[in-house]
Amino acid sequence: MTDGYKQQLESIGVDLERAIDRFVGNEAMYERFLVRFLQDESYRKLNEYINKGDIHQAFVQAHTLKGVAGNLEFHGLYRVLEPMTEHLRNNDLSTLPEEVELLKVRYEEVCRVIAGNK
Repeated sequence: MTDGYKQQLESIGVDLERAIDRFVGNEAMYERFLVRFLQDESYRKLNEYINKGDIHQAFVQAHTLKGVAGNLEFHGLYRVLEPMTEHLRNNDLSTLPEEVELLKVRYEEVCRVIAGNK
């Protein structure tokens, strides 16, 4: 992983040191999981279920994506998903439009950095 890539990840809220520690110091393995993140369907399914009005399944997908973001130390993404997941769990949709928009920005930001460096 280049220094430039590391700086880009850190600039979008990735705790790289902690993430690599989570992967037992194996930077190459962490980098493979970053690329796999681009193939994860949780974000797409989350939006699909929100558009269908299926709040329970939207919650499941938000919770899944939150777990992935946490495991990869994507703090910027996680900070959006944490309250969103709880709001969906409690069927509180009052802030959902704002959360969906912020999630889109953060998710695309992460994907852009990873895709630009694979």
